[in-house]
Amino acid sequence: MLVHEILEYTAARLPDKTALIEGQDSLSYAETLARAQALAAALEKRGVGPGDRVALLFPNCIEFVLAYFAVMMLGAVVVPLNNRLAPKEFQYILNDARAATLILGYQFWQAYQDFKDGLDDQPALIYAGPEAAAGAEDFADLSRSGAQPFARPRLGPDSPACIMYTSGTTGLPKGAVMSHQNIFTNARNCGAHLGYRADDVTLVVVPLFHVTGLNSQLVAFFYAGGTCAIMRAYNTAEMIQEIERHRVTVTFKVPTMYTLLLVNEALAESDLSALRLAAYGGAPMDPETIVSLQKELGVELFNAYGLTETSSLTTVLPACDALRKAGSVGLPVSGVRLKVMDEQGVELGPDQVGELWVSGPNVVASYWNKPEVTAQSLAGGWLKTGDVVRIDGEGFVFIADRKKDMINRGGENIYSIEVEAAIVTHPAALEASVVPRPHSIFGEVVHAFVVCAPGAQVSENELIEHCQGIIADYKAPASVSFVEELPRNPGGKVLKNRLREMVPPGDPPRR
Repeated sequence: MLVHEILEYTAARLPDKTALIEGQDSLSYAETLARAQALAAALEKRGVGPGDRVALLFPNCIEFVLAYFAVMMLGAVVVPLNNRLAPKEFQYILNDARAATLILGYQFWQAYQDFKDGLDDQPALIYAGPEAAAGAEDFADLSRSGAQPFARPRLGPDSPACIMYTSGTTGLPKGAVMSHQNIFTNARNCGAHLGYRADDVTLVVVPLFHVTGLNSQLVAFFYAGGTCAIMRAYNTAEMIQEIERHRVTVTFKVPTMYTLLLVNEALAESDLSALRLAAYGGAPMDPETIVSLQKELGVELFNAYGLTETSSLTTVLPACDALRKAGSVGLPVSGVRLKVMDEQGVELGPDQVGELWVSGPNVVASYWNKPEVTAQSLAGGWLKTGDVVRIDGEGFVFIADRKKDMINRGGENIYSIEVEAAIVTHPAALEASVVPRPHSIFGEVVHAFVVCAPGAQVSENELIEHCQGIIADYKAPASVSFVEELPRNPGGKVLKNRLREMVPPGDPPRR
């Protein structure tokens, strides 16, 4: 099934069902389809056709959804833009993708003014906002529903549907070219492994320009026939209010959002009893938080692991194993094959640590304009993830670290996830992230950045001693910095490159 056919399929069987909610606005599936088709017809008249790249620059909103499906109806390729980028980053992506059309919300009109002069070619502009913008056509006018015919291109499952640029935590971002089959496979797997139903309501809090919000919530829910309520920007108290207001049944967030939810005072005053399923990904969740969520919300908890290059889901930890395998990201989803490889390309056995390679119908075939990187990272149909893992005897995957995030202390490899997990077992530690600190003798030692729980305090020495009682002393932090928050990309992943820049100079004190 092609991606836009998911909307058409659900609009045919559930035309009056509410598809989208944003603030006081809502659209049924039939209305969503009609407006997307109207926009597709308008885009075709303006020269958009098969293979053309159309960039979207929006917050989470209904307009993003309409544009996403309209572009695909024409066989064109959606390029969702991370709306938190700097001007030079916008320039790089638009120039790399050679997007001929840019559809953007009024919130980013000034951002466009800041980067437009660096574009190789000026794209045609479509603007969504309360007032007209000079040099741009009006989104609302172009998306008014009505029977407006447009040509239906010949497309196949392998036709490109979306170029999603990786977050670029290091170096320039790469555009992962997702086919219709990649995205559809992920939608189907969300239903099969997370159990989405037509009577479900989800709240999309994570960005729609990220695979979790777009592929594993919006598209997957449209396939299931559920309802997507959309939040433009994350705020914990407002998120709790929206979950209550819309009787949300399914939520998908990064672990930090659940941690903040549990400590927010609005939780005690809210009725979140409609929630039945809570999925999380991007980082492990400590068992105490799992128990607290089960107790406070009465939900089934699913841990999910995936990458942009796998269109989202790669593995899912079933709710029944949430505590038994608390450190695991689960089992491979349908159609996905995994193997663990050493540095020489030799496959390793159970519980041996190496790089995770992934193959399946959800894995992208290429990076846009990057044949050398494609050959290096996607050779032979296997994605080399860069994640260091082990797979136990039951087939459960445990992430040890990103290859680039391992700390080498005097020849001993230290996996940051293990250290971070030890830190957050201290009741005063809400979040933690560790990076290498240069050392004159050992080469590198562990430096931790820690966010304390509201109202809690702990000293550097206390936290180090706490870790030494849980993990080997050489793995424990040699030093600690306390921060108000950890820097993250829009997908919720901690930006360790920024933390490395914040590491204090010189050797830490001897203890």
